Amino acid sequence: MSNRVYVLTTVDTEEEWDWSGPFPTSTPVTANIQKLPFFQDLCSRFGMRATYFTNFSVMSDAESAAVITALGDRDDVEIGMHIHPWNTPPASNFIGSPAKASFLHNHSDAVIRQKLETVYDSFAKVGISPTSFRGGRYSSGGAIHEFLRERKFIADCSVVPYTTWPDEGAPDFRQRDVFPVRLTPQSADQLPLWEIPLSMGFSRTPFGLWARLFDLIETTALSKLRLIGLAERLHLVRRVWLNFEIADPHDWTPFLLLLQRMGVPCVTLTVHSSSLTAGPGPYTRSSLDETRIHRQIEQVFSTIRTLPGFVPATASEAAQYLENMHAGSRN
Repeated sequence: MSNRVYVLTTVDTEEEWDWSGPFPTSTPVTANIQKLPFFQDLCSRFGMRATYFTNFSVMSDAESAAVITALGDRDDVEIGMHIHPWNTPPASNFIGSPAKASFLHNHSDAVIRQKLETVYDSFAKVGISPTSFRGGRYSSGGAIHEFLRERKFIADCSVVPYTTWPDEGAPDFRQRDVFPVRLTPQSADQLPLWEIPLSMGFSRTPFGLWARLFDLIETTALSKLRLIGLAERLHLVRRVWLNFEIADPHDWTPFLLLLQRMGVPCVTLTVHSSSLTAGPGPYTRSSLDETRIHRQIEQVFSTIRTLPGFVPATASEAAQYLENMHAGSRN
């Protein structure tokens, strides 16, 4: 019998802006949120269960919050929490570069908690108690985890395996792999918090070896030799990220089946809400880009439905499954 793999469809649900410019601190534009019911209809048609990681810009806009609330009433949807520190009150006198300030974990513990409270309270105003989280720019850990534990969150979907970024203060996930990690409760009144990573890896194993080689090539003079492109053209190995925004001409099926053979219990598909419609973001500049993304989503959903053992789930459903498996292994 095939190993069961839970499939998360996750959406970073947020304002739209030109990512090549500064981080926006003025009144956000959230027009893309109005397109989410169309996307959700697509998910539902293929039996996919979506998790919308939603930030303060969306929840503080009445029209956008109404869309999110209506989505949350569906039984195949989860509304999780997301945060952009650059436009989440309160403002702070951060000492450092704008890039470093864009990662919530670089702020003081007090500011971290205040900003998280702001987002959480915006959910409470519409009767939503989120239990899953993804940090903006994948920032998490430390005081962020402390807050999540206190608020009974059970899933943190912020880890991007084998990666870091050149931006000052960026998360460093180069030692993290594709398997979920259980963070044990720190007191009797807390729940376990499961870190469920996004699905990034390679077209062949061992992932850790390829990750180290890719990092060596990309961060040294070897990058000038374009060895990574050569390895892909020779069908030796390629990096794979189950991100609908990346124009990947390859079929994702072999990678999904490889993860299943490895015993990975959860895979995470991802997209930004602003990439589901043409706008100022980097991935969907035109209606042609929008069509490509939607066709890729439909193709992947259609394929997953045919794969034995792949089961759609929301983030919190997957975390609960992982916890049940953990408890069963101890008995």
